[in-house]
Amino acid sequence: MEGNHGKEDDDLLLFAGEEDDIIEPGFRAMPDKFRAWKILVVDDEKAIHDITRLALQGFNFEGRDVDILSAYSGQEGRKILEQHDDIAIILLDVVMEEEYAGLKLVEFIRGTMANKTVRIVLRTGQPGTAPEHKVISDYDINEYRTKPEFTAQRLYTSVTACLRAYENLKAIQRNREGLEAIIRSTSSIFNAGSFKAFATEALNQLEMVLDIEPEMELYAGYFIGLPVGEVLMIAGSGQFWDKEGSPIETVLPQQILAVYEQLFQDGGERFVGDDYIGVFRTKDGFTSTLYLGNAGWLNAEEQYLLRVFASTVSIGFDNISLSQEIINTQKEVVHILGEVVETRSQETAHHVTRVAEVCYILAKKCGMDDEEAELLRLASPMHDVGKIGIPEAILNKPGKLTKQEFEMMKNHARIGWEILHKSDRPIMKSAAITALQHHERWDGKGYPQGLAGENIHIYGRIAAIADVFDALSHSRCYKDAWPREKIIEIFKKDAGSHFDPNLAELFLVHLDEFYEVNFRFPE
Repeated sequence: MEGNHGKEDDDLLLFAGEEDDIIEPGFRAMPDKFRAWKILVVDDEKAIHDITRLALQGFNFEGRDVDILSAYSGQEGRKILEQHDDIAIILLDVVMEEEYAGLKLVEFIRGTMANKTVRIVLRTGQPGTAPEHKVISDYDINEYRTKPEFTAQRLYTSVTACLRAYENLKAIQRNREGLEAIIRSTSSIFNAGSFKAFATEALNQLEMVLDIEPEMELYAGYFIGLPVGEVLMIAGSGQFWDKEGSPIETVLPQQILAVYEQLFQDGGERFVGDDYIGVFRTKDGFTSTLYLGNAGWLNAEEQYLLRVFASTVSIGFDNISLSQEIINTQKEVVHILGEVVETRSQETAHHVTRVAEVCYILAKKCGMDDEEAELLRLASPMHDVGKIGIPEAILNKPGKLTKQEFEMMKNHARIGWEILHKSDRPIMKSAAITALQHHERWDGKGYPQGLAGENIHIYGRIAAIADVFDALSHSRCYKDAWPREKIIEIFKKDAGSHFDPNLAELFLVHLDEFYEVNFRFPE
C-alpha cells in the first residue's frame, strides 16, 4: 500500500507553510433537496482524511455546506458510490490496496456505473507510478495533483471549480431528464378524455417533472373557463386539494388574482414572488390557468421546465377543447336524429332524453365507470333510429299491430344496426349495439337475434329497462301511462324473463331516482 512506499510527512503532504483559511458559511435556508454537497475521499491514509476535513471545515458553495465521506480502499470506494448516487467530487489516491487501485476505480465509475457527472481529482504521492500525461490521456479524470503541491488554497480552488462544473453538468442532466419527462407526460395527459381527467393528470405529471417533494410544500391549481360561465378549479394539490369546483376569484391570493386579470385577455405567464401563474386561451374562447404556489424553491432550470411544461399542457388543452367540441357536436347530432325519429313515430316529448338519463343512472348503479356510462348516455338516444325505415302507418297505428305488422316493426332494430355500425366512432358503435339489442330478452325470446342472458350486451340490457320504463310511464297513441304500482309489478314479474334480474332489482331499489328523470323532462 502507498503508506509503505515512502510517503512524505503529513505536514509536507498538504498545506505546507500556509495559514488556515477561514471560509464563512452561507446561511440561506434550503430544503432537503438542496442538501450539502457530498465529497468522497478515497485514500488509505487516515491522516489525509483528517487533514481534508480540517481544511474544508466551514466550506460553503452556493449556500450549501459539504459532507465528506471516507473510503480507505478502492473496494470501499465502490461500495460507497453504489450507496450514494449524488456524490459531487471524488478526491482519489492512486496506490492503495494495489498499485493501480485508484485508476481501476476510475474505470468502474466511468464505465460500469456510467457516471459521467462526478468530478474526479487524482491525488498521488508517487507521480512516477502514474505519470500525469498518461493518466490524463487514458482516464476520464478532471484534475491531477501531487500531494505536496495540493495545499489548502489549491484544495479550496479545486473543490470550488469542481462543484461549479458538477452543478452545471447536473443542470444539463436535469434539463434533459425534465424535457424527457415532459415528452413522456404528454401522452398520458393528452389521452385524458375529459377536462377533469386532463387537469388531474397535468398536476400529477407536473410533480414528476419538477420532482416535487412533500417538504417543499408546493401547491397547485388547474382552472378551466368555458367561453360562457365562471372560471373554476378543476384539479388541485397541496392545500388546494379540497378546492375543486371553486371559482378562481375565491381561491387565488389577491396579488396573484390581480396578475391573472391582467393576463386574462391575451394570455401569458409570470412569476410573482414565490408564485407562478400561466393563463392560456384557445381561439374558441376556452381558457386554462395553471397556478403553482410557494414555488420559490425552484431553481432556474426548474423554472424553465415549468414554463415548457405549462406551454405543452396548453397545447393539450387546445386539443381536448377541440375534442370536447367534436363530442358535443356528435351528441347534438345524435339527439337531433333521435328526435327526428321520435317526431315521426309520434312518441312522447323528450323520450330519447329520458331514456339516455335512465341508462346513465342505471349504468352507474351497476358499477360501470364514468367514461363508459357517459358513452352509453350519448349513444342511447339512437336506440330507435331504425324506425326511420318503418312505414308511418305501422308506427302510428292506434290499435294493436297484426302479426305481419309486428314482424315489420321488429325490423327497426336491425335497420338501426345497419345505419350505425359502419362508423368507427365509439359513440356510433355503442349506439349500434344499443339499437340492435334493446329488444332482446333475458330468456332468449326477444328479437332480432334471440340472444339470452349475458350474451346480450350490457348496453342492450340497460336500454331495455330504460325504454320499457319510459314507454310504460308515459302515454302513447295506443295507451295511457301506467300507474307506478303497475310498473313495479311488471318489473318484478319480468325480472329473469324479460329483464336482467340484477339490473331489474337495482332499478326498483332506486326507482325514485328514475321517476325524478320524468319530472325533469316532462311530456
